[in-house]
Amino acid sequence: MHRFLFLAFLFLTGCSLFYSAPKVEKKKPIYEFSDSPLDEEYFHSPTGDIAGHIPKNWLQVNTENVPELENILAVYTDAARARAMVLVEIPGTADLRRKIERDGILALAEESFQAKLKKHPGISLTRQPEAFTIDSMLFVNYEYSPSPERGLVHNRVVAFSAGVRFYELAMVELHPVMEQNQYLENFRLLQSVIAGLEGVAAVRQGSTIR
Repeated sequence: MHRFLFLAFLFLTGCSLFYSAPKVEKKKPIYEFSDSPLDEEYFHSPTGDIAGHIPKNWLQVNTENVPELENILAVYTDAARARAMVLVEIPGTADLRRKIERDGILALAEESFQAKLKKHPGISLTRQPEAFTIDSMLFVNYEYSPSPERGLVHNRVVAFSAGVRFYELAMVELHPVMEQNQYLENFRLLQSVIAGLEGVAAVRQGSTIR
């Protein structure tokens, strides 16, 4: 009788004594959060599926009737017009969804970078894509630099899913700056913005981020 109960226990628990349950691999973000405050007002996607706070005192740029800004939903800049935060929708094609199903969220970074490379062949990848989580929200980031003739410029892109749609939020330098490590504060500021986003899809329970 005791042996039967033991076997029944193994069956109901999925033989957990022999196989450990898969765990989510939580990677620490590359950059810490910024001390700079965020604005109380929200920005959001046109459908309202994501929302967040822009850096305090940043202004929205009017991008209407600019054809080359296809899929760009919103642009915000600091008062000096030295840097910008750009919200972009990544078209959720059937091919992209198959790639994400097969390769994980890293496929979203690849799609994002290839779209930029098609428009600006001179750009180069300066940090390979890496997935990470913040409070269970799943992101993937990479960094790139424009063509060398523009000088040393650092840009960071963080891409994510909102369930049905895909987005990226980028922090870009609009021109080279005198302070060599200024971009680090830019990236920390972006880290603070994405930490407060609402609507980002969470990592699936029992999965690993790739």
